Amino acid sequence: MVKTNYDFIEKHISLQGIEVLYTNVNNGIFQVFASSAHNFAVCPRCRRITQNVHDRRWQPLKHLPIWGMDTVVMLLKKRYICDCGPKHPFDEQFDFVRKYQRQTVAFEKRVFILTHKNTIKNASEIAGISEGKCQGIYNHYAQFVLEAREPESLRLLGIDDIARKKGHNYNTVVYNQETGNVAALITGRKKEDVITYLKEWPEEVRLNVEAVSLDMSRSYCHSILECFPNAKPVVDRFHLAQNFRKCADNARKHIQNHIRKYGKKQEVFKIRWALLKNVEDLKRDEALPLILACTKYPVIEGLHYLKEEFREFFNLETKEDAIAFIEYYKGLVAEYDIPELKTFCKTLDNWLPYILNYYDYRISNGLTEGNNHKVKNIKRRAYGYRNDHTSTTFNVESKKIEVFLK
Repeated sequence: MVKTNYDFIEKHISLQGIEVLYTNVNNGIFQVFASSAHNFAVCPRCRRITQNVHDRRWQPLKHLPIWGMDTVVMLLKKRYICDCGPKHPFDEQFDFVRKYQRQTVAFEKRVFILTHKNTIKNASEIAGISEGKCQGIYNHYAQFVLEAREPESLRLLGIDDIARKKGHNYNTVVYNQETGNVAALITGRKKEDVITYLKEWPEEVRLNVEAVSLDMSRSYCHSILECFPNAKPVVDRFHLAQNFRKCADNARKHIQNHIRKYGKKQEVFKIRWALLKNVEDLKRDEALPLILACTKYPVIEGLHYLKEEFREFFNLETKEDAIAFIEYYKGLVAEYDIPELKTFCKTLDNWLPYILNYYDYRISNGLTEGNNHKVKNIKRRAYGYRNDHTSTTFNVESKKIEVFLK
């Protein structure tokens, strides 16, 4: 038995409505024996006060550590009976413990913080509870956080896919471009999957969406046009540049293979990255092989010129300038007659209205790609979460939770 100032213990454990009877240390566990500070309870049926005690029992409750020791509150709980139902005793209730639980609310909130920053396995080991109990606590408070959120106004969105299992299964994530929060997590990335989900949104929400950024995915584009009547699809400029560089690299391969077959391989060796990099970023040892290749083979010089020329497109500020530049650039490509860049020009024609929408709504998938990276990190921490609990994790972690925990 440890002699202790019980008033100090009551204040330290911060559990309202109890009186500390005595304390004990058993195998490194600090035990606080306590009972209710009241000798009455309110009947859940008739809402009248009763003082008739049916029986008493000790109930252990895990609590936050005290003085570096695991703490258990041994609570002497009473069961009361009321005249309205003598054969139906009921437990007295406490605000610091949920019904049918064996840990305090303060302990559960600490576990929730741990699960927010760790895998379910690590969190359960740190807290000293089972993985099933740890996941149950997380699910309860995560749902509480989601329900407590106020609906956001969805005006500018971003849509992209993310792999559940790389190369096999994909989900679709929709982000609010103005806040960075997850607006929707959709199973699958087919047009039918996306349309079915988005059409469940209230009509006033769908009508309020003005623009959605996307990569050059036909299924996403059709989904946007069908589900958001007032929205303009905006092709992400990064994906446009990526598509161009891919076409330029394919042209480089085709030219190099032809030269290697009919000329000298060494003359076009080690020019790939020099050709694709911005010319002002080239180092001397990178630029020299490219200069030699361009000097001997005009087709490589033309490819490099067209690549550098297209970079100017991303510096344009108005839609009119963009339209004029694309027409000018298509003429250049036709003059140099490089098949792979002709294919890229067809892509420009197919997506031109959505490329130009950028000048009405200057949004891109930069935020979306950044959030996808965060989601991948969440997935790595979510090992041990069963079924679709990972999607709950995505939704909770897309917004700060510290406000709830204050």
